[in-house]
Amino acid sequence: MAVGTGWGAAVYAAETRPGDVVIVMGIGGVGINAVQGAAHAGATTLIAVDPVDLKREVAMELGATHTFAAIEEADGFAKSITNGQGADRAIVTVDVLSGTHVAQAVAAIRKAGTAVVIAVAPSQYEGGIPHPSSGALAHAEADPRERCSASATLVRTFLARSRLYRAGQLKLDELVTRTYTLDEVVPAYEDMTAGRNIRGVIVFD
Repeated sequence: MAVGTGWGAAVYAAETRPGDVVIVMGIGGVGINAVQGAAHAGATTLIAVDPVDLKREVAMELGATHTFAAIEEADGFAKSITNGQGADRAIVTVDVLSGTHVAQAVAAIRKAGTAVVIAVAPSQYEGGIPHPSSGALAHAEADPRERCSASATLVRTFLARSRLYRAGQLKLDELVTRTYTLDEVVPAYEDMTAGRNIRGVIVFD
């Protein structure tokens, strides 16, 4: 699920094109596959943002060209290499969404850039998400897109991703940081919430 969602976020929802500058915010199971998708689609500069060292390291191994611990740093870097314009695409794949994340993504993209949100907000969400008619979005002509499936349907993409995996162009085995037995479900969840894994896999032996 995370592979298709992240890949689809970059390739289908964000419509990443060759030569693009792309920011991915949050390098978990979905975000790392957004990195792979954006790299496959031809992003020239691919910036991964996450406060966890391990996740930034893995992002560099799987296609990112630059990494930063905070979006403010990534935003500044993207603008520094685009004559102040900003990234072409920003993909939000953080663990718990807030309006601040969306605002940061929109602020980081160029005029007429695309921000894609693939994240879940708390049920008692507060903070507000910028609406397309708001002044900031209207002025920037930004295109915010909220997605659950990242426009990647099973029929549309499964066979293609399978071929990419067999050809070595889509890394799946490398996403597994650690395996666990069924008795280790609790520590597996603890590692997940602490950011110690890209993906943890429970093995039913």
